[in-house]
Amino acid sequence: MRIGPAVAMGLLVGLWVPGALAQGDEDCLACHSEIDLFEGLDDPSRLVVTEEQHLGSLHGSIGLACVDCHMDLAGSDDYPHAEILLPVDCGMCHPDTQELFAGSMHGYALERGDALAPTCASCHGTHDILPASDPDSPTHESRLHEICASCHGAAGVLTNQIVKFPETVASYARSVHGPSNGGGGGATCDDCHHVHEVRGVADPESRIHRANLARTCGGCHEGIRDEYERSIHGRALQAGLHDSPTCTDCHGEHLILSPSDPDSKSHASRQATESCGNCHNDPVIIAKYSLRGDAVGTYVDSYHGWTTRRGYMSAATCVSCHTAHLVLPHTEPQSTIHADNLVQTCGQCHKRADEAFASSYTHEQLSVTANPVNRWIRGIYWVLITGVIGGMVLHNLVILNFHAVRKRRQLGQATTVRRLDHVQLAQHALMALSFIVLTITGFALRYPDAGWVSLLTAIGLDEPLRANVHRIAGVAMLIVALTHVLYVILARRGREEFRAMVPSRRDLREAVDNLRYHTWRRERPADFGRYDYTQKAEYWAIVWGTALMALTGAVLWFPDLAVKLVPAWVVTASQTVHFYEAWLAALAIVVWHFFFVLFHPDVYPMSWTWLSGKVDRRSVEKHHPRWYREELAGEPVAADDD
Repeated sequence: MRIGPAVAMGLLVGLWVPGALAQGDEDCLACHSEIDLFEGLDDPSRLVVTEEQHLGSLHGSIGLACVDCHMDLAGSDDYPHAEILLPVDCGMCHPDTQELFAGSMHGYALERGDALAPTCASCHGTHDILPASDPDSPTHESRLHEICASCHGAAGVLTNQIVKFPETVASYARSVHGPSNGGGGGATCDDCHHVHEVRGVADPESRIHRANLARTCGGCHEGIRDEYERSIHGRALQAGLHDSPTCTDCHGEHLILSPSDPDSKSHASRQATESCGNCHNDPVIIAKYSLRGDAVGTYVDSYHGWTTRRGYMSAATCVSCHTAHLVLPHTEPQSTIHADNLVQTCGQCHKRADEAFASSYTHEQLSVTANPVNRWIRGIYWVLITGVIGGMVLHNLVILNFHAVRKRRQLGQATTVRRLDHVQLAQHALMALSFIVLTITGFALRYPDAGWVSLLTAIGLDEPLRANVHRIAGVAMLIVALTHVLYVILARRGREEFRAMVPSRRDLREAVDNLRYHTWRRERPADFGRYDYTQKAEYWAIVWGTALMALTGAVLWFPDLAVKLVPAWVVTASQTVHFYEAWLAALAIVVWHFFFVLFHPDVYPMSWTWLSGKVDRRSVEKHHPRWYREELAGEPVAADDD
């Protein structure tokens, strides 16, 4: 670097008069060492410098005078001097550094008048500049990231200016290079970005341009750089194919973690899908370069892939066979997967590996489409599974149907009691139908990647049709609900049924009695009336759920109108409520309702009440004894009575 004349003179003076003020500095310090003189000004500390500070700085220690930097005051005897001085020109002494800075992104920002652009003082300070080798210097390697963070950190001035900048310093601090991982000896900001010539990633001259990254990282990782540049990835990148991965594609940019860290992309459990898979499982890259389309899939669906996903880190990963950096095609003799080297590669884990073993577990052998044996085996088993299991299902359905029909015939011959009238049967049927349609079409939206949803889409249930069917089913359920309200208000039986459904304290006692009976702590069953607590709970759950789903569904159907009546947060809250209430309702039907009408030992394989509206009088006497005594005793109903 060329040294300016002022620096040379200062060095000579410093040699002869160590620790002494330069001529004229006494006059400056007479005022500028007194902070009281500058009270009331913005940031008065920037105008104050003590003799100790000046002599302790790099410039003061070599004898530079105040006027060597504030050159417009040289020879001036007019005090107080002008308030506005010319900017200090560091390039007078540091021309090479000034030239590098001028060509950097920081220099461009300063030249175009960006008020947030850094200057020399932003990083080095003003009157207390220390050499970068001094641990107290802000540019010391242990503190450099703090200086960069003042602009590039979470609270930095560049955050959200024009565009969203990444919070690089926080990521760096957590990385293997950062101070939170031991510090000292790790790469600092300037190792990758340069000290003064900080260029953008798109600049071909930049150290962090894709074509230059291997050389930049190779400043510390020389052996790895040499391997990478010899690899197919490195050769492709140097040939101008910027789709080819470089260091940051696999390791990250600032948040570079150890391969042993579970959060690292290069960790064994994530390597195939997130590191190598970024390219080798990308349909665009695969088609563009005619790569294998099943490389990742055959690994993930193999013993090695299954075990790494389970957390077994000793199983082979991509780099176990292909190496981490010297990745070569199988046709090259130096490749670890060349035919002559496969036994040695497999032998790293399998000590008894031979040529036959080495050829048994390749991507080709694992592929169902490329391996005709696997393809035939899979086809045979699909037919076998479909035939055998399908036959079992049909066989058991025949038996189940026999018992269901026999139960229906027994009910027809028995003395029965009317449980549901025709209106209630119709309401139940329409409610059940609309509920099933709503459940299917609702979850189809929420789980679009599920296999059954893909099947529905394939047969024509696209999004517009799904949405319309869902809304029609919702309206149908509302109509059923309104019909039920009218039935309760206008029909005598409806009012009687409603009164019987009203919860009471007795329900709590009966619930306790029922559980005690079924845990062998009570001799007699609970004395249930017309409806027990399980039926009342389900009825009122339907009332509550229907009202809640109707309200939230209306908000989601007409959000533009809803926000005119309610706060905006209600829309997203309705979406959340709608989803979880749907799960609650669906699970309640499967776990609660289906148990009592399908799987309860006294009704299995199915209660016919939902179709006939009738229930066996003996069943009433057994399960609802209080109803039987109060309303039915002495009033038998014929089997054919409607």
